[in-house]
Amino acid sequence: MNDVIDRLARLTPSPAAPTEDATADLRRGHRALSRRRIKRGALGAAALTLAVGGAFGGIALTSDNGDTPTVQAADSVRLVDYDGTQVPGYTVAKVPEGFVLQGSDQYVLAVARPDDKSSISDFQDKIVVTLESTTSETEDSTDTTVGGRPATLVTTPDGATMLKYSYRDFTVVIQMWNTIHLTDEQLVEFAEGLEVTADAKPSVG
Repeated sequence: MNDVIDRLARLTPSPAAPTEDATADLRRGHRALSRRRIKRGALGAAALTLAVGGAFGGIALTSDNGDTPTVQAADSVRLVDYDGTQVPGYTVAKVPEGFVLQGSDQYVLAVARPDDKSSISDFQDKIVVTLESTTSETEDSTDTTVGGRPATLVTTPDGATMLKYSYRDFTVVIQMWNTIHLTDEQLVEFAEGLEVTADAKPSVG
């Protein structure tokens, strides 16, 4: 009986050593698994970015070099060159993107969206330019400058931004409603592109 068992044992093939092809297949499998893990990680990061953007109401997190992300507000406005028709009293070099010169009279210049049908004396949702006959309110101001002239920036009780600076014998007053999201620097740039002509008059009272 033992002789039969020994013969059967000799007939059973021993496990074959791994071949080079099998080793290569194993390596390829590991590489494919690594690629899938990297892809899943990238998709997860993209989903997180979208989720953060939605949670903050249209704020996008971006990074040009892979370092700390920068925050860009979706409602920010660019200042662009104005190439439309000028109106009496003023010439304008730049306006917020999507805005036009709504109109003017001898006291008021209104910059508004094209679909704004309100009167130019209604300052809501606009940039409005007026003149005052005195320059005393800006003589001691050092908040900023417009074309090298002292200027002041204040926030009005209703949340509008007001820029005032001396211009010739007048004080120019530029009021920007709080629904227009120009920065203070952009508002100064708007002012520096503004020229007052002889048709404009200071308001009375």
